[in-house]
Amino acid sequence: MTTLLNLLLWLSLALLLMLEIGLGTAGLSLSQVIEAMLHPQTAPIAHTTIVWDSRLPRAIAAAIGGASLAWSGMLMQTLFRNPLAGPSMLGVSSGASLGVALLVLSGGTWAASSVLGYMSIAFAAIIGAFAALALVLIVAERISDQPTLLIFGIMLSFFTSAVVDALQSHSTNESLRSYVNWGLGSFADCDHRENALMTGGLILSLILSRFIFSRLNLLLLGEAYAATMGVNMKSTRRTLMIITGLLAGITTAFCGPIAFIGMAVPHVSRRLSASADHKRNFLPALLLGAIIALFCDLVSRLTALPLNTIASALGAPFVIMLMLRWSRFKSII
Repeated sequence: MTTLLNLLLWLSLALLLMLEIGLGTAGLSLSQVIEAMLHPQTAPIAHTTIVWDSRLPRAIAAAIGGASLAWSGMLMQTLFRNPLAGPSMLGVSSGASLGVALLVLSGGTWAASSVLGYMSIAFAAIIGAFAALALVLIVAERISDQPTLLIFGIMLSFFTSAVVDALQSHSTNESLRSYVNWGLGSFADCDHRENALMTGGLILSLILSRFIFSRLNLLLLGEAYAATMGVNMKSTRRTLMIITGLLAGITTAFCGPIAFIGMAVPHVSRRLSASADHKRNFLPALLLGAIIALFCDLVSRLTALPLNTIASALGAPFVIMLMLRWSRFKSII
């Protein structure tokens, strides 16, 4: 069953990648896409430029970003044993937003006007994300109760939002426009360099995750049980937060804060695999995250609507359903 599920997910991912690259204002057939990808020297220059410089980097960014957010959400829900936990719950996304706001809204009107400016936005987001994560790690050393730590992350998000609102109220129209555009979320600005950094962050996080699979499964049975089985809770919590911060921080830096994918995908993965085992959900969660991100980006591109508008339109009903059926989901969290 797991093998069949993974095969179907791989095929769905390949199909969406072809649609993402082929569909658009300048439509390309499947044969034209394959020719431009495999034989760029002989393919028409226009096709090669569209595929390699525009659509392929965007598709790769969506796949890597969606997979990163999905696995980050899976780890967050395991750590807090809360079905509504996601990458933004620890304040990582909010910290990234604050970093960008401090750069762009405090007078940095140049920030999005050049390649250097765009990279500075990404750097500010990464610094903000890891600053928030460092603060949460410090608090985690003093607080052993996971729900309390989750509430702290939510309160940190409220605080950073208040600071951002204050900066927005005193910013210029150009600065505000740059920040709002980043906040809407987009995979379009990612090139091969950003994709390489996101891929590196994802690979490193997955390597770290594979060392703690057994501990993750024990955490599903509760902290007390995991501790009696020899799990070092402080070390495990620290490792999980670092992995989550790495995944969500880098993705948010280059793509903006993407809503709901990190929260919703882990539930879909568990339902499809009929298991909460992290080894069985490892590949399905990554593939589903990539598929959903690609689908949202494709709809966003074809409808000219912001990415977060599409993600929220799909994710909000899911979260409402999740809240209404809370008791049924408790058994697999």
